[in-house]
Amino acid sequence: MKNLDSKDKKILEMLIEDSRRPYREIAENVDLSESTIRKRVIKLQEEGVIEKFTIKVCREEEKCIMAFVTLIPKSQSEIKELLRETQVLPECEEVYFLAGECGVLLKVTVPEINELDALLEAFRARSDVRSVERVCVVLKPIKAPSSNNGFMR
Repeated sequence: MKNLDSKDKKILEMLIEDSRRPYREIAENVDLSESTIRKRVIKLQEEGVIEKFTIKVCREEEKCIMAFVTLIPKSQSEIKELLRETQVLPECEEVYFLAGECGVLLKVTVPEINELDALLEAFRARSDVRSVERVCVVLKPIKAPSSNNGFMR
């Protein structure tokens, strides 16, 4: 990911939660003006950090792939940046900081296995990741939250 400052990262986090969130609301949380937020979002789009604003509905016939991935950071001092950057990846639906030497647990959803493979390779190439461990692909959800996180029962 490009060199983003903390305000850009916060803007991305808020847009990931709700891409229709008003710039006024983001401005209040980031402590910038609404016009500055608008300019930063345009800049993020021009730089390719934000490709598009979209709704992705994962239907059963699309055979969406859900996986849980554990990332082990090279050092505990680098984990905060790793946590921040994984939160803004659209494939990472959930991000957890684990106790002990367990690292970061991600719940990722992608439409095809080759996209999961590409995501794993991108994590392996990171200088702050020692290893990608315990990649577990979900075969069939048995009990899921009521929102189903994109999966149909």
